[in-house]
Amino acid sequence: MEIAEAQTYFQQTEVVDHYAHAVSRVGLWVSEERIFRRVFKPEDSILELGCGAGRIAFGLWELEYRRVMATDYCAEMVAEARRINQVLEYGVPIQRADATRLPFSDGEFDGAIFGFNGLMQIPGRANRQRAIQEISRVIKPSGWFVFTGHDRNRHGRKSFWRDESKLWQKGRQHPQVKEFGDLYYEGDEGYWMYIHAADSSEVQADLEAAGFRVDASALRSEICMEPAEVRDFSDDTRFWIAQKNADSPA
Repeated sequence: MEIAEAQTYFQQTEVVDHYAHAVSRVGLWVSEERIFRRVFKPEDSILELGCGAGRIAFGLWELEYRRVMATDYCAEMVAEARRINQVLEYGVPIQRADATRLPFSDGEFDGAIFGFNGLMQIPGRANRQRAIQEISRVIKPSGWFVFTGHDRNRHGRKSFWRDESKLWQKGRQHPQVKEFGDLYYEGDEGYWMYIHAADSSEVQADLEAAGFRVDASALRSEICMEPAEVRDFSDDTRFWIAQKNADSPA
């Protein structure tokens, strides 16, 4: 599956509306706020990837973070985020960008965020590796990178992946998936979507190869009990907090 094909889910009006409603109905998660306040200062320049309709970017703006650059691959999401930005009279710059080919200079940002499992919605490990390398390139040495992704080894999912492994051994996996851990399923809005559920060792290896060290990793449920609105919006997910090595080139 190509990146553009995976993004067709996010182009659908019902999906865009779902993300737009989350700006006001869900907002910034408690776990997100705790982590962002820990690693980012309000004066930091922060690149957000996969911003959707702006839930995280606008939440940060409300916390007095004034140097957030919000980006998304999907033009429809960018248009909706810009509309909401205007309605709210916020000043968040929002633009379309491909995470695997970022249109920014080396060391341009103090840190980066790829929220709501966005990194794992890029099909193909090689593409995800390129995205991580690009993020490393555009943030300064010692800069922070925070993202989330489904953990296929978390409690309650191991039996599913054992069964999935048997399907792969027999060559009977879904024809749209190319790598073990890929999922292609019908979302709540009736459209098919792609996501990769990674093994933690896979994520750590890709971060280290791009010049990051893992500072912390925890499931959202281990950080706090989120309000019902958050839990209804998103399944439990794993946070990754990584810091670019101080001696990595800017």
